[in-house]
Amino acid sequence: MLLNEFLTEYDDSLGSELNIDPLGLQVIWSAFGQQIFQNRISSISNDIRNYTLNLFNHWLIKNLIDDDSVALGNGLKKIYGGKNDLNFKHACLVYLENLYVYSVIAHQDIAGLESTGVLGISKARCRWYERSGNPRLSFSHNSEAQVLVRQTMLGVSGRYKTPLVEMGFFDRQYHYSLPTAAPLWKSAETLFKGVPTLSRLYHLLRLHLRELLASNSGEPKRDFSDIPTTLTLALIEAFPSSAVVGTRTCDFWLSITELDQGAPGALYKVLSPANRGEGLSSSSAAAVFEKAVKQPLSLKAQGKLEHVRLLEPLLGELDLLFNLMLAEKSQSLKEVQRRWEALGRNAATLKSYADPIEENVAMSSVLSATGQSRLNRLLILARQGDAPAQICTLLNYHAQVMESRGQSPWLTLVNGAQLKLHVRPRAEPTLADRPLGCWVHQYYIPQFRHLLGGLQGVAA
Repeated sequence: MLLNEFLTEYDDSLGSELNIDPLGLQVIWSAFGQQIFQNRISSISNDIRNYTLNLFNHWLIKNLIDDDSVALGNGLKKIYGGKNDLNFKHACLVYLENLYVYSVIAHQDIAGLESTGVLGISKARCRWYERSGNPRLSFSHNSEAQVLVRQTMLGVSGRYKTPLVEMGFFDRQYHYSLPTAAPLWKSAETLFKGVPTLSRLYHLLRLHLRELLASNSGEPKRDFSDIPTTLTLALIEAFPSSAVVGTRTCDFWLSITELDQGAPGALYKVLSPANRGEGLSSSSAAAVFEKAVKQPLSLKAQGKLEHVRLLEPLLGELDLLFNLMLAEKSQSLKEVQRRWEALGRNAATLKSYADPIEENVAMSSVLSATGQSRLNRLLILARQGDAPAQICTLLNYHAQVMESRGQSPWLTLVNGAQLKLHVRPRAEPTLADRPLGCWVHQYYIPQFRHLLGGLQGVAA
């Protein structure tokens, strides 16, 4: 085999893309964002179809576990210690996720069905065509049964696990019978039995799984062609798109997540359809927060929004300063200072944004130990008396963050005065690009917009 057909030359421009968040700011800003959203929203859990699909799958599994008439066949008894075995639950989740994604591919030409946002769809298509439209589904927790690599972490159940844990449906070991979970499951049952497409799907899936679990083979397998078409059609009728699912489940999810109340509720009101005429559906996070904080709120809820409005201007300015340090392959500290001052900044800029944070003692209770340590060091940095000292302190801070990850710093100081860059230079922004106090982090506002779009029946 000629390996030259598969190998390419090393591209050093890729190196800088392998590392993200060079200042380690995510652990800081995300904590303040999650103080508002309480882990209901994140960069990987923000689609109402996947939210609902995950809860539906767990509700089905819970009912199978609770039903003593549903027994495992001899083959599965040798693998799992019973229906409460965590690996058994993983096998159920993987099987249900794979059955759904293959059903989407099988019926992809049906009007109203959207494959965008279906997790694992690309890899599933590969398997679909490799098996000439008849992939095999295995009931197993092992990697061989998974369409996605590490599917129990990166599939629907993995990505939407934390929100449901935070709401109280189950714990991280998928124990469903928690003392506080009963009313939540009752509400879920009311929803799923009350929506005809979900109720019908439940009965079809339950019948299918009951037959599958009774198998005496070690790990039951089914060719997709053996799955009744009534079942695969029922899956896509129940979960055709985020907009359709959101329309059917909006009231339920708002009552369970409470995203329309308190601090997230203020953001919800700003982003609601009634305000679209004001351009707020696509405006910056800063503008959304500015309007949200003016809503009638409790002091506690208002404080959560104010924390972000105090924090982000400092983080944005630190991000800007670091980007100016990355503007040339080699430049002096004086040159970085010149770039900083050309954008209307000076030695007092960082301190002016740091002072209100230090004065707000409630902000110190939000962060983890790592986040608080990093923020403290950045506040100390802001108090340095001149720009070169601030630049050097930021350089040392960056090096420590990268060292903690086992990575090399993006730039180093040579002879105490010259910065040497080890990654691709960044474009130098203008003052129009980065006005004073400009925000660079979004605090889950784009993800919240996406979730609300689904809840409000708006196509993504």
